[in-house]
Amino acid sequence: MQNIIMAILTWLLIPLSLAAQGQKYLKLPNQELLSSSNVLFVMEDSEGCLWYATEGGGVCRDDGRQMDIFRSDAERPELLGSNNVGCLAEANHHIIIGTFHGAYALDKNDFNIRRLEEVDDKRVDDILLLHNGDVLLTANMKVYRFDSTLTLRATYISPQKYVARLFEDGNGRIWATQWEGGLLYLKGDSLVEAPWPLDAAPTVLADDSAGCLWVGTLGNGIVRYHPDKGSVDLQPQAGQGICTDLKRSASGDRLYACTIDRLQVYKTGEELKAITLDSIMDNVPMAMGRMSLDHHGRLLVANRQGESFAIGNTLLWNTGGFLTTQYADSVRMARQLSSRPTAITYSEDGTLWFSTGKDIRRKAQASEVEDVVLPDTKDVAAMTFSADGTLWLGTIFGQLYRYKDGQLTTDSYAANEHGDGIIAMNTDSTGRLVIVYDRYVRIYDTERHTLRQQSREADGVYCIELQETMPDGRWSQPERDIIVELVPKWLTSWWMWCVYLLVVIGIVALAIYNYILRRQRDKFLEMMKAPAPSHTTSEETSESQTTPSALEPQGSLLLQKAIAQVEKNLSNDQYTVEELSNDLCMSRMTLYRKIQSLTGQKPTEFIRTIRLRRAAELLREGQLTVTEVSYATGFSSVSYFSRCFRTMYSVPPTQFGKETTADDRAPSEIPN
Repeated sequence: MQNIIMAILTWLLIPLSLAAQGQKYLKLPNQELLSSSNVLFVMEDSEGCLWYATEGGGVCRDDGRQMDIFRSDAERPELLGSNNVGCLAEANHHIIIGTFHGAYALDKNDFNIRRLEEVDDKRVDDILLLHNGDVLLTANMKVYRFDSTLTLRATYISPQKYVARLFEDGNGRIWATQWEGGLLYLKGDSLVEAPWPLDAAPTVLADDSAGCLWVGTLGNGIVRYHPDKGSVDLQPQAGQGICTDLKRSASGDRLYACTIDRLQVYKTGEELKAITLDSIMDNVPMAMGRMSLDHHGRLLVANRQGESFAIGNTLLWNTGGFLTTQYADSVRMARQLSSRPTAITYSEDGTLWFSTGKDIRRKAQASEVEDVVLPDTKDVAAMTFSADGTLWLGTIFGQLYRYKDGQLTTDSYAANEHGDGIIAMNTDSTGRLVIVYDRYVRIYDTERHTLRQQSREADGVYCIELQETMPDGRWSQPERDIIVELVPKWLTSWWMWCVYLLVVIGIVALAIYNYILRRQRDKFLEMMKAPAPSHTTSEETSESQTTPSALEPQGSLLLQKAIAQVEKNLSNDQYTVEELSNDLCMSRMTLYRKIQSLTGQKPTEFIRTIRLRRAAELLREGQLTVTEVSYATGFSSVSYFSRCFRTMYSVPPTQFGKETTADDRAPSEIPN
């Protein structure tokens, strides 16, 4: 099933493609879901997942369905030494993380993170995976060498200067550039200075097919370096400016160079020749970060301005998965659609089929006309074609439809009887239908009428792990080893009973605290049941409109301001707790403590509750569809909006109309 996970990631990369010289420009997906818009490095691992090293936001992993964020916060202060992550590398089943304060290893099997204690608690500038499987990383004027099991094998000391970048050439020789100028290479167990004839400091290296090296510099652009002679050849077309990163293409005939303000492409040979890619470069953002190559040979470029991208020869198309607001708008703009799609797929002839939330339409590549194929087909969130040409449709309420030969029928066998939304669909290598729900995945053999399901639920965060066996194989969860240990004698000593007593006291105190928070949460939700004040576009909204009178005056004033700020940014699905704390002129920790003490909710739950109250008002007005209401109130996922709404108001949003009032519904907790 690993191939299916990689395929889902591939299909979720929705491109705005601009072809020139055989190259295409593609925005990387889910950029708006990152914990920080400043991306310093992006790479693809062996499973096809994208990993982002961010400035201030830790490490982010995109598996095509959800974004997992690993960062230190109030609940996990020791997870990473710093949320500023400058470089990443994959070694065996680990992701090596280079932060501004030490190096860490993330185990991809269980996502545990441990610090590499042998590395100094300083900024890690570069990580290099060698051809033999060893890992090199540099920090604090040292280069550390680990084997594939992440056991330290050697430490090399840099003479006088900090090492900036590491490189292994085609002959297996290891090179290093220094921050203050100079070039090093590894000779035995020592880093030795290599001759460097220029005043401009070297910054980064790349291979040349003739045994030389391409070297980026601070001032002379890119030069060709002869290791045996210690001399350089200046390049007429690439001999000026500052080069911050170099990467040779998978085919070897191109050299990509990041400068301060643009990405330049050169054709390699005895001399570099600039390649004009104007139609691409007009759309490439400025201020480039570092580069890497994915498994398809596409160039992945990090951008500190919030828009990382890929450049390559192949296109990636979405065939029916979850669409974020940003990428739905991108598809709409690229294909000139009449409205934002809620799901898309492509037939064999390249025709785009998409849902508007109200009907199903299609548009051929060369056509300017949209054909309405299935009118009155609402709330479709996933679409895909099977090998026999059947169009499958899944809704946010778990309904499954098939469309073939002009007939639309309901497939009740594979539909979800509990109403969990379908968020993605695809077909696997054997032609079975892969249906991704909110909390599990079903494999539907449409010919044999058989279903297989896999799911795992923990603390409101739903993780799906699948493994595809042979067609006659079976699906199962991996079993955990059971370890039995004898109880040591010291556990029966008198002071251990004191420890037990303290633990019991702590549990009781925690239970009392949770009870108080629960009471406060119920009080806040009861207050939110009351009809909300009319919304106005004026920034001078009266304080009395949002004042929660059920709470003490000082807390009411804070809640009034917090509610007003959330309502002001209601349609912005990227409005975060950090932005709310900034708007209220307080730290994130202070906001967390005060909001939870006053409402019993975490700030994220508090923001979601305000959004849901406004959603209830819009649904009672009856002017918008469920999909439109979810976007209008800042929910980029319609299925997630439906689940949250149903949890709070005890009915799905489709049944919440003008005749329904919030007082008719008992409030409950909002899921995380």
